[in-house]
Parts: sequence; C-alpha cells; structure tokens
Amino acid sequence: MSDTAARTRLALGQALKDELETTPLNRVTVRRLTQATGITRQAFYYHFADVYDLAVWTFMQEVTHRVMDAAGYDHWAEGLELLMVWMAQHKAQTYQTIQALSHEDLERFLHSQLRAMMVVIVAELDHDRGLSPQDRAFIIDHYTLCVLGHLMHWLATGMQQDPHVLVPRIERVLRGCVSQSLTRFNAERG
Repeated sequence: MSDTAARTRLALGQALKDELETTPLNRVTVRRLTQATGITRQAFYYHFADVYDLAVWTFMQEVTHRVMDAAGYDHWAEGLELLMVWMAQHKAQTYQTIQALSHEDLERFLHSQLRAMMVVIVAELDHDRGLSPQDRAFIIDHYTLCVLGHLMHWLATGMQQDPHVLVPRIERVLRGCVSQSLTRFNAERG
C-alpha cells in the first residue's frame, strides 16, 4: 500500500473515530467522513465498501496497535489490559463494529493478533531449546486460546468484569506457565 493510500485510510479512520464520539455508527455517513477528510466519495469507496467496512478496519487497527505494542513476556498483560480498557471506553463502538463481523471472523482476527503476541513471547523464552515446530506451535496456540477465551467471554458477557481486575488475574494464572511448558516439552524430547 502506498503512503498516500495509508494516509487516506488513517485519515478516514480518525474521522470515523471523531464522528463516533457524537453519532452512533448506523448514523455515520460517507458524506460526513469525506467532508471531514477532504477526500472524494470515489476515494472513500476505493478503500472501503461502506462505513461498516471502515469501522471494522479501524477496529482492527486499534486492536493490532494495542496488542503488538506490548508484545513480549514482561508487557503482554499491559497490552491486553489497555485493549480491554479501550474497548470498554468505546463500548458502543466496539459492539457495533464487532456486530458487523461474523463470530468466526472476529474470533479468527483476535486469534491472529493474540497469536502474533504469543509468538514473540515464546521466542523470548525459548532460548534455542530446539523444540520441534509442532511442539512450539502447540504451545503458542494453547496459550493464545487461553487468552482469547477470556477476551471472547468478556465481550460476550457485556464487558462486566473490570479489565483492571480480570487481566492481572489472567496474568497471575499464566505467569511462568509458558516457560514451564517449553521446559517440559524439551525434557520429553531429550
């Protein structure tokens, strides 16, 4: 994607976020977004099928930014907590956007982002233990699914739990488990 295309998408995403401060997603129009950014309707439709498509793209950018900026063993929980706090602060926007996705697409997207984070964590902790690609992938997927399950349940139950309470509890349960799993798999191999 060219720099111009990326800037256009980011400008439209910011215009949408600004608009969502006062307007529900189903009332946001392409006209208002293009007026706010100074681009043509044709340019909007070159990048996005409709406002919902832009909302999904913007949501995905927000998630990716929050998860990957904190990807690493010492900071992953901070990133998850920031993500969940952001979702709670933008609850209506979050639910309107995820309703534009199928459950499978939402789960697949969140899984891919959380898995990318877990790949970084496992790489930090692995220290060339020589695990097979299958064992490494299993460990990554297992812990990704643990975090994903909590996130999906939190979304499904209306974000009832405070992220400042939930995430530290998740971290407490998982702290040390990835490293222990890597050690156990390595011991079984050798």
